[in-house]
Parts: sequence; structure tokens; C-alpha cells
Amino acid sequence: MTRPNQVLFRLAAGLSAALALQAAHAADDPCFQKAQSQAALNQCASAAYQRADADLNRLYQLMTARLSTDDVARKRLVDAQRKWLQFRDAECAFQTIRTVGGSIQPMNVSSCLTDLTRERVTDLQKHLDCARVMGEGGACAVPPRR
Repeated sequence: MTRPNQVLFRLAAGLSAALALQAAHAADDPCFQKAQSQAALNQCASAAYQRADADLNRLYQLMTARLSTDDVARKRLVDAQRKWLQFRDAECAFQTIRTVGGSIQPMNVSSCLTDLTRERVTDLQKHLDCARVMGEGGACAVPPRR
């Protein structure tokens, strides 16, 4: 492929991925359905990320509270969360490299952050639910609510 064709191919691939993300989020969020401009889509994606981040912070606080008497486990949770945040940010920077500088970049970054944060929310919720599902004798990292 010649250089100009490679550039066009990459742009088309980036746009296709962005449109797929937009379509996925539009199905779940009325904000995306109402948006009439890229700036509005960017705002919708940012708001979706803020909601996911609030959920993540709520669950993280619950976990740290349950681990308040277990310094080793609490420190490992804090370490894991810091490293996960670094991973999430680096992964989203990588996933969105082809749209850097474009008007769609903020939406792509927010969408990536939202997706990975929702996955982390699911993981933290599993930790919180483990004792209920496994019972008192289960090998859960987070003890049951007392």
C-alpha cells in the first residue's frame, strides 16, 4: 500500500472504530441520541465516564471500609487500584492514538475510560459479593459486611 493510501486506510479504520463506539453508547444513553454535533457527543461521553467513575469510587470506598481492620489487604487493594488506574490511562492513550488532535478524540478517550471503568466496577462488585456467594468459608479477598 502506498503511503497516502495507508494514511487514508488508518483514518477510515479510526473513524469506523469511533462510529462503532458511538453506536454502542447511543443505544444505552439518550444523551447520545439527542446529540447534534461532535462537541455534544464529546460531552455525552464525558458525562458517561463521570457516572462510571462515581460508581467505581463508591465501590472502592466500600471495599476499603470492609478492609479497614486488615492493613495488608487494604494496602494491596490500594496498590492494585493505583496500578489499574495507570493501566487504564495507558490503554486508552494507546487505543485512541489514531485520533489524537481530532475533534473526535475527547469522545474516544472518554468512551475508552468508561468501558474500562465499567469493567473494573464489575470486578470490584464481584469482590464485594464474594462472601455472600461463597459463604463465610470462601477464600474471598474482601470479608462480608458485618
